[in-house]
Amino acid sequence: MTNESDKPDVNEIDCLEAFDHLYAYLNNEITNPVDLVNVEHHLSHCKSCYSRAQMERKLNQRLKETGDKELPDAVQNRLRNVLSQLD
Repeated sequence: MTNESDKPDVNEIDCLEAFDHLYAYLNNEITNPVDLVNVEHHLSHCKSCYSRAQMERKLNQRLKETGDKELPDAVQNRLRNVLSQLD
């Protein structure tokens, strides 16, 4: 069991710094415990950043759910046409 004294001290960060860490936070890629605590603290106090994180979390979930589906032929053909024009 973790005790409160084991947690790093919170450093107040602004929205830009929180945003810099947002995607790593959502993907569980923050390895520095201080950064993790700071981002979580910011999200718990900033309604705007919390809302953004929730929206990104839902978007990631939706992409994972639809990522395995095959594109319709019409979309595949349009993509091929666009890509062929880039050559």
